[in-house]
Amino acid sequence: MLRYLMFFISTYMFANGINWHSSQVILRHLYDLQDEQFAVAKEYLELETKRIHDLERFLIPIDDGNINYTLKKRTFILSHIDSLKMMSRVYKNLSEIKKLMSYKQSVEVFKRFDEHNVNELNIQSAYRSLRRIQKVYAIPASEMAVGKYKDRTIGDPMNACECNVMSKYSFEECDTYGTMEWAIQTYNKWLTYRPKCVDIEKLHYYIRSVSMLTGFNFETLTDYSNLNHPENSEYFARHFSLMANALNIRDFNTPSTDIYNIYDSFEQFSRHKNFRNLCRTGKSVRPLTYESKCRYQTKNSPYWILMPFKEEDISINPSIKLYHDFIYNEEIKTITKMASKDLTDAASYFDGKITLIDDQRLGQLKWFSENSNPVLFGKLNERIECITEYSTKTAEGYQIVNYGLGGHFAEHVDAFTDGPKLNGNRLVTILFYMTDVPEDGYTVFPNINFVAHCHKGTALVWQNLYLNNGTVNSRTLHGGCPVIKGNKWVMTKGLYEEGQHLTYNWKDNKIITIV
Repeated sequence: MLRYLMFFISTYMFANGINWHSSQVILRHLYDLQDEQFAVAKEYLELETKRIHDLERFLIPIDDGNINYTLKKRTFILSHIDSLKMMSRVYKNLSEIKKLMSYKQSVEVFKRFDEHNVNELNIQSAYRSLRRIQKVYAIPASEMAVGKYKDRTIGDPMNACECNVMSKYSFEECDTYGTMEWAIQTYNKWLTYRPKCVDIEKLHYYIRSVSMLTGFNFETLTDYSNLNHPENSEYFARHFSLMANALNIRDFNTPSTDIYNIYDSFEQFSRHKNFRNLCRTGKSVRPLTYESKCRYQTKNSPYWILMPFKEEDISINPSIKLYHDFIYNEEIKTITKMASKDLTDAASYFDGKITLIDDQRLGQLKWFSENSNPVLFGKLNERIECITEYSTKTAEGYQIVNYGLGGHFAEHVDAFTDGPKLNGNRLVTILFYMTDVPEDGYTVFPNINFVAHCHKGTALVWQNLYLNNGTVNSRTLHGGCPVIKGNKWVMTKGLYEEGQHLTYNWKDNKIITIV
C-alpha cells in the first residue's frame, strides 16, 4: 500500500497542460500545488492507517472466536437457533469488513489526485529550454552539469539521473552532439554510485549510435581503457575539444573545433548566427553615430517641463529610442500583481496563425485592456501619446509577459506580414522593462547589431514601418535572448495605423511589403 501510494504521489502530484518552468510565478504555483498534494497524501495516509488498525481490531477477535467454532461446529450446526446466530454474525462481520476495505473517505481523498500530473510534454519542454540555453550561450554540458556558466552559479549540480534525462531527450530528438555531451556526463556521474535510474545498456546504445553518426568511437573514451587514438584522426580533431572538456583529458595537443561552432555552421541564415553572437557577448557591434543623442524631452508640453522624459537615441533607421524611468515602481508592482493571478502560455503570431511552439516563444502572459485599471493604464497612455505623438485610441491592449528558465522570443518583426488588419498594421511598439535584465535575456536587434541593456522602469520604443508608405522595416527584426537564471517581466503595447496622421492611406496597402 505504502509503495503504491508513493508511486502515485510521484506520478500524479502536479498539474498538466502548462509549461511550468517558463515562469517563476508559475513555478511558485507549482510549489504551492506540491504542498497541497502532500497535505492530501498525508490525509490519505492517516485515513488508511486508521482503516487498517480498525480492520485489525475487528478481525483479531473474530479469528479467535473461529477457533472455538471449529471445535464444536458439528453440534453447533445441529441447532437452528445457533445456526441463525452464526449466519447473522457472519453477515455482520463480512459487511463490516467490506465497509472497512472500501473506506469511502480514503477513496474520496484518493480521487483528489486524479487531475494533477506532470506529463511527458512538460519534461520535454524543460529539456528543450536547457538545450536552447546551451546552444545560444555555448555552455558545455560539463559546465551546465555542475551549475556553472562563466564563473556564475546558474543552478545546483545535476546528478546522473538528471544528466541521463538530457541524454535521453537529445537522442529522441536526433540531437547527435547533445546526446554525446550528456551521455558522457551521465556515465561519469553513474560511475560514482551507479543509480538505478540509469539504464547503462541503453546509455551505451546511445553512445554507440552517435559514434556511428559522427564517425568517431566515443564509447572507447567512456571505458577509460583505450585513449591512444591517432593524433591525425579527422574526427578526433573535430570533436576533441568537447571530449577533453568532458573527460578532463589534458595530455593531447591535437587542434580542435569547438562543438558550438559546429552547431552554428548548421544555421542557414546569418541573422540567426548574429542573434546568437549578440546574446553570447551582450555587446552591440554597431557603434553610436554622431546623430545619437541623450536629452531631457518635454515635447513642448507644460506638464512635462517639471518631469521631462530621459530620452536616448539608439538608432535612426529604424527609429529606436530608449526612455529611462518611464514607468514607476508602484505601477510595476500593481501590474505584476494583477498579471500573476492568471498567466497563460505565451503564443506567437506566425504566417497568419497563433501558435504555441517552444522554439518560437516560451513564457507566460496576460492581456489587459485599459478598463482593467483605467487610472493606471490611462496615465501610461498619456505618456505614450506624448513621446510618440500618436493616438492610443485604436491601439491594442497591454501584454504582460513573465519569462522563466529558457524563456525567450525568437527573432521576429512586430508588424503583420500577411496583410492589414482591422486597424491596419502595427506602426509603433513600446516595450516596458518591469525588472532589471541580468547578464542574459537581452532584447537583440540582429540586423542592426544592437543589444538593449535595459533596466527596470525603462521603455524601448521603435517604428515598425517606413512612414512614407507603410512598408515593413526588416531592420526592426528583434528577439529576446533565453533567460538563464532569474525572473524577467516585460510589457508591450502596439500602436496601429488607424486613427493616426500619416502621409499615406494604409487601407491602400493590400499586400504587405518588407524592405
